[in-house]
Amino acid sequence: MRSILPVALLTAAGLFAGVNTASAAGGYPGFQCFKTADRDVYCSDAKVKNHDAGSAWIKTCPADVTAHISGKPYIAASRPNGAHSC
Repeated sequence: MRSILPVALLTAAGLFAGVNTASAAGGYPGFQCFKTADRDVYCSDAKVKNHDAGSAWIKTCPADVTAHISGKPYIAASRPNGAHSC
């Protein structure tokens, strides 16, 4: 059985933010991405302009996907081949 974390808990844990990762990956604007525990990569279809836009995109993903985010989301300068969309 998969446990589904509420959006508020993920937000509090910093999982809905590219906090402190934007500068390391080239910064905004960029593609908002995250990995799941199954090593699947999800990225926005378009570049996001800032942290709030990236967070909003992640919130559009299904709960069964966001419940398995592994690590912090990050910003990528280019969208990885094979990345999933939400």
